[in-house]
Amino acid sequence: MLATIREWRNSLVPINRVPSEVLSLISTHLSREKDILFASSVCRHWRRTFIQHAELWSRLNLKTGRNGHLVKMLLERAKGSALDVRSTFLDCVNILALVSPHAQRLRSLDFSFDYWPNIQKFSKAISGPLPLLRTLEINAVDTMGPPSLPLFSGAVNLKNFSLRSEGVPFLNYFAFPNLTTFEFSTVGEEFLISQLLNFLEASPTLQMVRMKIEAEVLRSDVHPERVIVLPNVEIFSITEGIPSHRVAPIAPYIFCPSVRRMALVREHDFGAPMSREIFPAWNTINPQYMASTIDEVTLGITTTGDELVSSSLSFLSPGPAALELGYMITGDEDPDELTFRLGWKYTNVFEHALKAIRTYPLLNNIKRLRIWGTHHLANTRQLTSMADEVTGLFKFLGPLEELVLDINNLRLFLSTFFDHPGSQVSTEQSTFPLIKGLIIADQPNDLDEECVVAIAGFARSQYMRSVPFERVVFRTRSPPAGMAERLEPWVGAVHFSEETISRDDRGVI
Repeated sequence: MLATIREWRNSLVPINRVPSEVLSLISTHLSREKDILFASSVCRHWRRTFIQHAELWSRLNLKTGRNGHLVKMLLERAKGSALDVRSTFLDCVNILALVSPHAQRLRSLDFSFDYWPNIQKFSKAISGPLPLLRTLEINAVDTMGPPSLPLFSGAVNLKNFSLRSEGVPFLNYFAFPNLTTFEFSTVGEEFLISQLLNFLEASPTLQMVRMKIEAEVLRSDVHPERVIVLPNVEIFSITEGIPSHRVAPIAPYIFCPSVRRMALVREHDFGAPMSREIFPAWNTINPQYMASTIDEVTLGITTTGDELVSSSLSFLSPGPAALELGYMITGDEDPDELTFRLGWKYTNVFEHALKAIRTYPLLNNIKRLRIWGTHHLANTRQLTSMADEVTGLFKFLGPLEELVLDINNLRLFLSTFFDHPGSQVSTEQSTFPLIKGLIIADQPNDLDEECVVAIAGFARSQYMRSVPFERVVFRTRSPPAGMAERLEPWVGAVHFSEETISRDDRGVI
């Protein structure tokens, strides 16, 4: 009787007068299992509401030592809902026995930091059809021997597969004929490319492939002329974590006729020596990724973010296709303490990027060149070296529709036009080609008088060479005072806009 009275009194509390369908939404914002259990113990009204919400109990976190009664209760409360299971170092036969009768309800499986034998035990326990399983994530942390059986063979409708492995990844033990997304990362001493190629070839419905290889890629068992076709892949990226003379390029073995974005990225530690060719040579790239016409080249290079130096070089065709070459220098070092050394590495990456542009087989087709990025490392000598590389680049470029300078130091491109004490350089001798539109964007600070003079000198130089700018656009919130008047004699039109350039506009994947 007292319990009934208390329940009646509690029903008058404002929070308990909220409709059940609204109250149940509270639980959807609770990510931890402990919080969900606490919320269902607030009162009888909350308990009834939450227990009736079967989807709330469909997330299972399994590991050795887990209370079997709790797992059984969660499975009962989930009723017929699809299950999302995360397993960590689970080798408990009793827990697996509780889950196995519900295998056909599995929607996602996440093996976070687990051993291959445990993963194999789980696969064996749920053997049979897995009609609802759409996502499988595996992070294997050991280098033990291969499984004895194919893994998760009943997941014929799997769409998303993520595999991260230390040691041999055992890709030949997986086969998912309807896979659409594949993310793959491997760390180890050796990795046979045949395993990867065979897996990809057996997944004809793939639409996105992202891979990071931190191992020696060996191709001794692959015919040099072998090429597999992935007809539906639109996004394809490969990151080489440890560049080495023994690494076999993977891209030439793969043909993606529908690709929109192809990325080849190299990454190495700050303390390691830089390779002579930090961007892939063109003869190591499948010719299909080099479109017959390239409208735009975008170079992004920066020293901000998690990487010490990050460079992205994109070649965009008139259609949606794009080829991106990337290079990253990573490490735990503090950039503020490595200014001089990191500055020269930044300079080296910049020079290699410009060399990659110069040697691109279809350079004469380029219509737009975009440069974006920020750095605070280059000293006067480094800036001079980089400016010389820029001058050399423009000797190879034909007429440009647009030159976009979205960088925090315009001296990289306008060094010739800055007033250097004792300089005898004539601006009329600059090597810039015909450029219809110059866009100067997103300057972090107001342009000082020296920059204003240099921009005007650039415009005057183009005019004197009979290749004047049709337009100069400043995409900045603080246009320099008097800029339009200084440029007016030398250009067709001057525009100011506060619109910034997004990362998508820069062609970055």
